[in-house]
Amino acid sequence: MTEEFKIIKKTFHHDVVEGTYFEIGKQQAELLLKRAPKSVEWLTKKDNDPKKLGFENFKEQEDFYEEYCPGIIEEFNGFAEGLGVKTHDLSLFGSPIFVHSNCSQIAVTPPITKDNHVYAARSYEFFHNMDDLRLITTRVKGKPKTIGFSSFVLGRQDGMNEHGFSVTFTGGGTFKTKPKNTGFQFFLIMRSMLDNCKSVDDAVKYLEKVPVNGYWNFLVTDKDGNAALAQFYDQDFAIKKIGKDTEEKMIYSGNHYRLPEMVKYQEFAGDWILKNSIKRCEIIESTLSTEAPNITKENIRKLLSEPLYKGVCGYYYTDYFGTLYTAIFDLTDMKADVCFGIPTHNEWQKPFGFDDPVGVKKYQAIFPDISIKTDELWSD
Repeated sequence: MTEEFKIIKKTFHHDVVEGTYFEIGKQQAELLLKRAPKSVEWLTKKDNDPKKLGFENFKEQEDFYEEYCPGIIEEFNGFAEGLGVKTHDLSLFGSPIFVHSNCSQIAVTPPITKDNHVYAARSYEFFHNMDDLRLITTRVKGKPKTIGFSSFVLGRQDGMNEHGFSVTFTGGGTFKTKPKNTGFQFFLIMRSMLDNCKSVDDAVKYLEKVPVNGYWNFLVTDKDGNAALAQFYDQDFAIKKIGKDTEEKMIYSGNHYRLPEMVKYQEFAGDWILKNSIKRCEIIESTLSTEAPNITKENIRKLLSEPLYKGVCGYYYTDYFGTLYTAIFDLTDMKADVCFGIPTHNEWQKPFGFDDPVGVKKYQAIFPDISIKTDELWSD
């Protein structure tokens, strides 16, 4: 691969908000209006119709949201007020927003870490013009403190809460069909788990009942050394758990279905992403297995920081596989290590906690873009 990159520069924000759900919804709207006022048009839709989604009216739709993501309607209300629009005009009340996503995720538990810490880590690959580019710390009244990256402003891409619980996700790699079921996509499912789960057991119980729309792999991890991979093809799913009583002490996923019950859905995968995902999983397995039982945070950081196919990060931004950020959640120390932008061209930041002061910090990032057709697996 030649390194004739087109350099794209972007700004990430770290927003710290606190208060009631309504108050933090309004705070986020005010921040959004200052930095991206044109996004209000995209975030609102005048012709939302709950009947098209199987609900009799907006009240029934709100009750559905509240059942599986309690508190979110109050945040919607605050967000809408801050934007100066009606709550039911928010796009989140419209048809499910489906976007293909990529990424890698890993959970490593104490029997194979040198410091006996629990680590959850992820590399987030997507398109640079369709992402919030925002790390957010929330301190919602009556809920655990959380930190993670946002999606569609009020949802989450990943995160950790003060109970020592984390959740990350990757796309299922399904490009040849579209979701059919009415339900939630990853960003509100992730948000609900961060706000309401203390453990992997809590998260598994939630995932077993929540209606899912889309093709997602959720990886949940807790400070007690438990982890579970849940792979969804709409509302068909399988879950694999690891912990103290299992032989496996590490679990991971890329963008293809690996659990035995779900392998049948590989037929719907994009051809390159399937080959690429299989290769990334092989790299994760071989790299970390070689280091076990003395895996360190630096081993994980190096894996996330090496480009394909020594590691898992990528440069194909305009082709929807560019690394926007990477994160390592230390569930023992309750700290998040983050690199804004691809680690080959950007520095890892000092670890983030839950108690930064309310406000905003900015971080500049470089995205070195190159065509996916330069990838060694593209024409195989």
